[in-house]
Amino acid sequence: MKVGQLSRQALLWQLLSVVVVTLPHVFHLPWWVPVLVTITVGWRFMVYSGRWSFPPWWIKAFFVLVAGLGVLVSYKTGGGISATVTLLIVGFGLKVIELIQRRDSYVILYVAYLVAASQFLFTQSILMAIYIIFTLLIVTTALLNANLNRDINFISSVKRTFLMCLPAFPLMIILFIGMPRLGPIWEVGLDKSMAKTGLSDSMSPGDITKLTRSSDVAFRVSFESALPPQKELYWRAIVLNDFDGRRWSSEKIVDEKLNTSRPLGDNEPWDYELILEPTQQKYIPALEYVTAWKSGLTRYADFTLRSQSLQTMRQQYKFSSQALYVDADKHLKGNFQRELALPQGNDEARVLAHRWWKESGTPTGYIAKIQHYYNQSFSYSLTPPGLGENSVSDFLLKTKVGFCGHFSSATAFLLREVGIPARVVTGYQGGEWNPLQKYYLIRQYDAHAWVEAWLPNRGWVRIDPTAWVAPERVESPAEDAFFQDESFLQDSPLSRWGLSGNGLLAGFRMRLEAMNYGWHRWVLNYHHQQKGFLEQVLGAFSPIRMALFFVIPFSIVIGITVLMMLRNRFVNNVHPHDKQINRLSAYFERYQLGRNKGEAVSDYCQRLAIEKPERKHRLADLSALFERMRYAEDESTKDLSLLKHYVDLCLHQ
Repeated sequence: MKVGQLSRQALLWQLLSVVVVTLPHVFHLPWWVPVLVTITVGWRFMVYSGRWSFPPWWIKAFFVLVAGLGVLVSYKTGGGISATVTLLIVGFGLKVIELIQRRDSYVILYVAYLVAASQFLFTQSILMAIYIIFTLLIVTTALLNANLNRDINFISSVKRTFLMCLPAFPLMIILFIGMPRLGPIWEVGLDKSMAKTGLSDSMSPGDITKLTRSSDVAFRVSFESALPPQKELYWRAIVLNDFDGRRWSSEKIVDEKLNTSRPLGDNEPWDYELILEPTQQKYIPALEYVTAWKSGLTRYADFTLRSQSLQTMRQQYKFSSQALYVDADKHLKGNFQRELALPQGNDEARVLAHRWWKESGTPTGYIAKIQHYYNQSFSYSLTPPGLGENSVSDFLLKTKVGFCGHFSSATAFLLREVGIPARVVTGYQGGEWNPLQKYYLIRQYDAHAWVEAWLPNRGWVRIDPTAWVAPERVESPAEDAFFQDESFLQDSPLSRWGLSGNGLLAGFRMRLEAMNYGWHRWVLNYHHQQKGFLEQVLGAFSPIRMALFFVIPFSIVIGITVLMMLRNRFVNNVHPHDKQINRLSAYFERYQLGRNKGEAVSDYCQRLAIEKPERKHRLADLSALFERMRYAEDESTKDLSLLKHYVDLCLHQ
């Protein structure tokens, strides 16, 4: 093997590292990137096996051109950290095709460390943490093999790497416990065109339906008090006041403090902890109606909560909420100009609204008319037909098939048309109860829309027209209501396997989710309680004690590591082939037939053959194999195993 050239086994470790590092990124990379990496790894493996030759320069140039155009097309609107990770993977994927020398492997492996760490920008589950540790072990083993001039077997490679990395684990724990949690030095926002952020500040018929295709986690909630009933789990996020005839939006947030409110009767508050996944938005979903919240959040006059900055990482909040409220200003006629505004159009729906109002005469009777109309001939579906320019009229008088967005939009329009202030609220409804960790898991397919109407002597009242048509949607988890619909989880079909239709897989998924919840909660809780924990460990919090907290463990670990290296340098400086002969000598030492100092192996085997004639042929074969192997230029792991086998035969004959 030429100086600086990779051994055959080291090359296989390089290829394995590229595959293992790229694998978890497949779910958020453009589809062509894994294909490109597969082609380059496959090509290099065919060269390794002797079937193909290295590609000419024009093929390499073609790959570079295709990759560059692919990145530009995939991230033409800007990609943030997603584009950066894609460039890294494409770069070291292309480098594989010309992997020959050690310097090539260094480039690939150092980038592989970066790509492995970047996976935590997309997911931080406990399984991913375990997988990344496994990945780092593989990449480090590849780096170890790249620096060896001979091949060693798989087990020995992994064992060496594990022992080499072992001192880093206690230091990693010390750093996790003691290092302060600092914010990012620079902003590395995720690609918003690819991120699944859930709800938005606007809604048109069909928007929320798209979220039922995704099983991504929105947030998790554990209650410190009694659990609310399923039908009361309305997680309020965004209030939409403005309607342009088709789309509801919130162009302007009502920047006012919430009017003074009081609980109704003996309505006990619900105390709960909410762990919110990154949304890249400012809204904070909370159970209606929140009465106590974390500092740093703002509660607005429409009962919604917002943070000062975008939610770019997982956050933990504690809230108190009460289900029923009576507004202190319920008797006053407020300024409802915004909640009554309607654009031109939808004339047929307007005629219908005025006819019902004349027949009922009261808000309560009018709402009952709407409910009766829905119950007559409307149906609930995840795949409703499209609507024209007059979307409300088309829905009410033609299609009569819709999702929660259709029902809430049409109901709010009908209420406004007769002078009843109304607005659309979007958020989530329900959630899946996990009995293992006792928490609710709310996913994107739990997204929901409902209506709030201002009624005399009552204030703002929640009206959910979806519950009139499909009561199972709010009385049971969403997956139970949607499971039979073919469009449910269309973007993540594998997730269907773990839902209610598959008992065994559902149980496994439930345990996995519970484990992830415990992991996230532990990490987040430690983040908030770090200083208190360190004060308990150190006795008192001071710079000197903190310095000793780091210096002492680091000194101990580094000292032990240095001593072991020095010991191995003097004790284990024995060739692997000589170790087998020493093992043979140690066995026959009990018969006073040990090897003499300076005695050649061939002479020793001849002496043993005289004393143990039944082993004569075995010893002769052993001596010949040793002489051939010990002084050969190219040492083979296979021959070393054969030598060990010969020694075993001599010992047990």
